[in-house]
Parts: sequence; structure tokens; C-alpha cells
Amino acid sequence: MFQNLENYLDEINHYLAVSSDAKEILAEIKSHILEKTEAEYKTITEDTVNKIIAGYGKPQQVAAKYLEGFEIISPTFKRHLFLYTGILFACHFGLTLVAFLFQFSMVGFPFLYIPDMNIWQFIFYVPMAFIYDIGLVAIFLYLMTQKKKEIRMPWPRLFAKEMKKPKIIFMILLIFVFFLFTFLKFGTIFFASMNDPSNPTPMFDRSASLYYSLLFLALIACEVIGYALRFVNRSRWLNLIKNFVILILLQFVWNSPVKAEFVKIPGIDLKNNAIALVLIITIVVAFKFLRSLISVGIQQFTLKK
Repeated sequence: MFQNLENYLDEINHYLAVSSDAKEILAEIKSHILEKTEAEYKTITEDTVNKIIAGYGKPQQVAAKYLEGFEIISPTFKRHLFLYTGILFACHFGLTLVAFLFQFSMVGFPFLYIPDMNIWQFIFYVPMAFIYDIGLVAIFLYLMTQKKKEIRMPWPRLFAKEMKKPKIIFMILLIFVFFLFTFLKFGTIFFASMNDPSNPTPMFDRSASLYYSLLFLALIACEVIGYALRFVNRSRWLNLIKNFVILILLQFVWNSPVKAEFVKIPGIDLKNNAIALVLIITIVVAFKFLRSLISVGIQQFTLKK
């Protein structure tokens, strides 16, 4: 009957898509607009209806008033969104890295597909994998929210801030001991092939294997010491110093005096894969260093005030 009114209601309807009561809400808004038009102007015409619409409010704001209590994802699940995404992405990234380094594709029914990639495809794939993971978790939490029941979502204690001291120290020490044992047994911790577990193929020559293996062990040792000291002193300077030392060690990787001779494997470019891995580690550590630097700077500024 009134085209502008119908267009206005249709635009409001775009923001009511999550509501099962959209038709009733639109009917109520329409009735209210017509009643208000008649009350103020004593007559309902296209012009008077348009005047009421102009002062009624923007469609998004009107819809928001009717959507209170219709959360897409419950606010109580906000921390779960980031925690679950972090866990899922860690697994996804690990599988992606394995598929990239050994040059094969991977299918995980029903949601996961990791193609065979070169270095540039890998760099673009990783952020897309993160977007995919956060979307998958968001859909899951949306479904849990729409049940409108009190649901207690699991919260893995392994990743909680209140993790007990022995557990995290044991985990990092276990990783360090594993790589140390591997180094002492084979003279390297980098392998191009594990087809024969008793005699695996090193990734590069002996001198380079020794050099890079010791640097990698030093990186893990920094993490071990850093996490251990966190339970003695919670100073933000510890993270800053730890990340700074790791960045220095990575400089020795990038500016190595030892020229690595990679073994040749058909169809696999070990050198580019290694460069990509070191680049990712460097970016992550640099980001953590900058974050620690900003955190310390804010702390010092606050103390001075």
C-alpha cells in the first residue's frame, strides 16, 4: 500500500534474519508506524507515513531494539572462541607444516584439506587456515548458543593460565630432552627422510647439521629457562630478554658462516622449505619481542606517573 513503508520494513528485515519472530516484529513495527501517523497527522497518506519513517530511526537501530537476547554467540563463550580457535589452528598449522615440508596433500574427513604447496602458496594458505578455523569454531559456538540451554563447554587445563608449574616445565623439558637425545644419537635433529628409523637421512651435510642443531637446541633451552624463571619472577622484562636472545640466535641462523649442502630429493626443495620455516619462526619471535617491548614500555610509563 505504501511503497516506502514496505521498503523500510524490508530493510529492517535484513537485520532480523537471526530472529524466528521476524514476521511478528515487522507487523508490530508497521502497525506502530501507522498508528503514530494517524495520531499525529489525523490522516494516513504517503507523505505523512514518510514523515513518521524519517523520525522513526535507522533500520539497523530499530532492529537492534528487538534483537536483545538473541545473541549469535553468547558473550559467555567469548573466551572459548579464542581458546578453541587457538587449539584448532595449532593442530591445523602443524599438519600444514608437515604436508608442506614433505610435499604431499592431506585430507581429513569431513572438514580438512591441505594441498601440496610451494613456499608462496604456503605463506598465503596459513592465514586462510586461521580464518577457516575461527569460522568453524564460531559456527560450533553459534549452534551451542541457539540451544538456549545452560551448556558447560570444556576448558582444557593444559592451556589455562593457571597451569601448574611442574606440568609446563615437564612438557618443555621433555621436548628438549627428546631433541637432545636425537642429536646425541644421530649427530643432527634435521632429517630429510625417516624411511629407515635406525639410519635416517640427514637434511644437510655434517658440519651444517652440527651448527644448526646446536642453534636449535639453544633456542629450546631459552624457552625452557624463560618458562622456568616465570614461576620465580613474573617480571615482564623476562619475556623481553628471552625473545631478544632468541632473535640474536636467529641472526646466527640467517648469517651462518657454514654453507649448508642440502641433500637432493626429487620433487622436494628442502632449501626453500627450510628458509620458509625459519622465516615463520623469526616473524613470530619478532612479534613476541615487540609485544614484550610495548608491555615493558607501558609498565615503565605507568610507574613514572
